[in-house]
This record gives sequence, C-alpha cells and structure tokens, in this order.
Amino acid sequence: MSRMHRALSVLLTILVAAATVGLAVYGGCTAISISPTCPASLMVGESGEVRANAVDPGGAPRYQWEVIPAAAGTFANAQAADTSFQALKEGDATLRLTASDGLFFMMNECTTRIEGTVGGLVVVLSAGPEDIMVDETATLTCASVGGTEAVSFVIFQTEGQQVELAPAGLGVRRFTPDRAGDLVFECIGIDAEGEQSDPARISLVVQDAPVANENENENVNDNVVDNENVNDNVPDNENDNEAANDNSSDEEEEEPDDVPLFDETP
Repeated sequence: MSRMHRALSVLLTILVAAATVGLAVYGGCTAISISPTCPASLMVGESGEVRANAVDPGGAPRYQWEVIPAAAGTFANAQAADTSFQALKEGDATLRLTASDGLFFMMNECTTRIEGTVGGLVVVLSAGPEDIMVDETATLTCASVGGTEAVSFVIFQTEGQQVELAPAGLGVRRFTPDRAGDLVFECIGIDAEGEQSDPARISLVVQDAPVANENENENVNDNVVDNENVNDNVPDNENDNEAANDNSSDEEEEEPDDVPLFDETP
C-alpha cells in the first residue's frame, strides 16, 4: 500500500510541475527575462548605451526605463529595449527597467556613477509631458549642461509625421500632434563664439487619446430612453384618471327605474 502511495505521490508531483511550467510559459511568467546593463560611469553631459538584454522575450513585451533620481539624466527613448542615457547631474543614478506583456512583469536595474562636468558646449534635449497624446500640446526643452553656455538653440525634427514647432522661449518649442506615431527631434546649441555643440536627440511616442467605454455610453442612452418612456406613461395615466372620473360622473347622473314590487292590476 505504501508503495502505491509513493507512486501516486510521484505522479501527482510530476503532473503539478508540468501544469505549472505550462501555465507559466503560456501566461508569460517565464517569457520575460531582463538583465539591464548601463555604463559604469559617465561625465555630466555624456551619453552611454543601455540595454535590456532580454532573453526569450516572447510575444510583444513593453519596456519602460526610468532614472532615479529623475534629475540625474534622460533617455533618448524610454520605451525602447535598447537606447541611450545622457547624464545630467553628478551622483549615483539608478537606471530601472520594467518589462511587461500585459499580464506579468519583471523589474531590474543597474547603476551609473555620474561625475564632474564636461568642458565645452554640451546640450541636452528633453520633452514633456511623459505621456504625449494626440491633440495635446507637448514641450521640447534644450538646455546647456557643459562648461560653456549656449546663447541660442536650434531644435528641429528628423523623423516622423511633420509637426509645427512653435517658439515658447529660449531653447523651448511646443507642438500639438494630430496623429499617433513615433517622432524624433534634435537640438544644437550655439555659444557666443558661434561654435556649435554636437546634436542632442530624443525619440517620442505619440499615443491616441483614450476612448470612452462604449458600454457606458449605451447604458446612458438606455437610461435616457427609459426616462422618456416614463414621461410618455404620465399622460396616459392622466387620461386614465380623467376617464375614471367621467365614469363616476355618469354613474351619479343615472337614476334607477322604478320597478313595482307587485302587480297592481285588479
């Protein structure tokens, strides 16, 4: 009997393990594996490559880079598996990467030491808000981070559906995209001597604005119809009441005929 119990126990363990592995692979548990790498050190103003090093990503996972603290630097494309990071502030920067398939996610990080200040003319290009939507205004800002200050900036678009860049101050441009898609912009700084910086580059993803839930709209419309039906019933009830009042009036006006109780004929 004990031998049979051991056999059943082994069989049950195998079945559970197989089901767990199958569910994990199907659901995406094991499909997302990342080991992000980043430069060990950068000077302020310098850029370095960061990589997700995804293993068996499966499906179409989404990536999101973030830097802690936020003022330490910026990514050329924070939603790409592999991109570049530009250092902006001295200190230790934690570069955190999150990968998700919509059901499961994995988070991992690496650290870059940011030191000193780069001499010469160096600029950085940033954008906001973080999530750019169709028909909403976004802002591009180009600023000096090196030892030499720029006295003017040139911001221009290099890829994607063309948008109109409106001046909004020194090194600031605003635009309003009318469709979803990828956009790439670059910025060049110019100092008082007329020297130009290397271009700073940023990639942006414009998303469609969220659509209202159709079911909620249908429920609202249904409620409107129901209210109209209720209003339609009100006159009918009033008519019914008037008819009832008319009937009671008729009953009051009618007098019963005299019916003799016996035959009066002799």
